[in-house]
Amino acid sequence: MKKRLALVIGMSVGIISAGTFAMSQATAGQMDVLAQTGESIMQPSQPQFAHTEWVLEDLNDTGVVDNLQTTLRFDGRDRLSGQGGCNRYTAQAQLVGKRLTVRGIASTKKLCPPAVMDQENRYFQVLQSSQRVNLDDAYLLVYSQGVKAPLRFTRLTAATLTETTLVAFQGRRNAVRVFTREGQTQMNVYDKRDRTTWVRGNPVKTEETPEGTRYTNVVGESAIVVFVPSGSKVPTLTINGNVDR
Repeated sequence: MKKRLALVIGMSVGIISAGTFAMSQATAGQMDVLAQTGESIMQPSQPQFAHTEWVLEDLNDTGVVDNLQTTLRFDGRDRLSGQGGCNRYTAQAQLVGKRLTVRGIASTKKLCPPAVMDQENRYFQVLQSSQRVNLDDAYLLVYSQGVKAPLRFTRLTAATLTETTLVAFQGRRNAVRVFTREGQTQMNVYDKRDRTTWVRGNPVKTEETPEGTRYTNVVGESAIVVFVPSGSKVPTLTINGNVDR
């Protein structure tokens, strides 16, 4: 049975500790450069891994933060990529038989709440110590040096990623999208000036009123409200009481 931990987010923002995990940082452009060299990560004996993507279900036998997707993708070259939970990452990798070697993890520099950053740091630490992989029924298990329990993933399929957009529009500074995914209503907010998605997949509460539909984020440090008026009126995005429209 999958373990889940409740996510409790305070008002502070966590910063990666260099003493905890020394990880090279890279911009999206630099990350793309890493994909340009090297031979294939996939050996003929491992066709089942090529171009597959997996979502983390258990981290070192401690479960994972609920509503947070940490993913691992076996790319077609000598690299891995995915979402660490907060930041997008890539890494050089070599898979021979069941032996997996991961090195040079690089990620974007977005900051998320402390609980999210803690899980992402621990995930990167364990992933960089990878030694072997194994398929056990529906699970991908990644065993790492010095870690008792393996990383446990399930296959990320097209059905898993099915989304329906409910409303999407741009304000003066931010673009917002409210959508349903796996039966849950979520919200993304993109800062056009900083070019960062500072709210990603946050669950929202939906309220239907005679005046229109109100979507309010459930977690996060900012109070975000998307209001869609009845009729043909323009939707509004309000962040901490300020209308971004």
